[in-house]
Amino acid sequence: MQLGYVLREAIKGHGRNVTMTIALVITSAISIGLIVSGVSVAQVTSDTKDIYLERVEVMVQLDEDISGNDTDCSSPGCKELKEELEGDPGVDSVQFRSREDSYDRFVELFKETDPLLVEETGPDALPAALHVRLHNPADTSPIDKVRDKPQVADVVDQADEVRGATENLDAVRNATFLLAAVLTVAAVFLVANMVQIAAFNRRREMSIMRMVGASRWITHAPFVLEAVFAVVLGTALAAIGTALAKKFVLDPSLANLYQSQLIAPVDSGVLWLALPLVGLAAVVFAALTAQVTLRAYVRK
Repeated sequence: MQLGYVLREAIKGHGRNVTMTIALVITSAISIGLIVSGVSVAQVTSDTKDIYLERVEVMVQLDEDISGNDTDCSSPGCKELKEELEGDPGVDSVQFRSREDSYDRFVELFKETDPLLVEETGPDALPAALHVRLHNPADTSPIDKVRDKPQVADVVDQADEVRGATENLDAVRNATFLLAAVLTVAAVFLVANMVQIAAFNRRREMSIMRMVGASRWITHAPFVLEAVFAVVLGTALAAIGTALAKKFVLDPSLANLYQSQLIAPVDSGVLWLALPLVGLAAVVFAALTAQVTLRAYVRK
């Protein structure tokens, strides 16, 4: 009997505050969607780092003497360095690439995308190098041991470039969470305003109910449920919008990048795990906000 009354009053409350309810539903949907998007971006960033770190190398560039005269790493300096790296347990593989090989590789990579750069770069511009694949790309101790040797001209760690590239994804994630936080604050104020307006419109009814012995829970519950229902609708809208955006916008536009393994795909499992958890947190937060508002503004 009491539960039926609470449900009926909550539904009637939405009818009395249609515009406020719609605003809360939309704001909740956007904020929940943004939080879930931030979680997805964090997952994509982590998986993309793993993809690149599996392929990155450390390029140990050799001095001019070796670059200009050694074509197969047979010189004492190059041979010593290669053997020392191969003997380190933290190194998976070491490949020597002569100056000519480096230039041929350079031409192959940039002849289509930047022909002017290829034209302006001479065969002697690139050094010979040892391309080192580390067992753990984050552990550069094997490279640190040889970094100061006289035959080493420079060390280029591709992992640094990967970290720089993924920082952009981290920035997108942080911006998404920041915007979600702003919208969450807006949703909190919407819940508080909706509850205050609804309670003001029904203040006489609430007073009469309290006079005849109705508990505070009975008089407050319809307003709390109004907020909860609106956020539940917002969660459902966020789920539908996220699913449609992934299927019809995100996946088709990033399909080529997925296939080329330039970026990790968005994991649907992460989306469907995050959505109910974030939605549940939003529902609890809305209920608490409504209850606190009632306690603060409704004394009887």
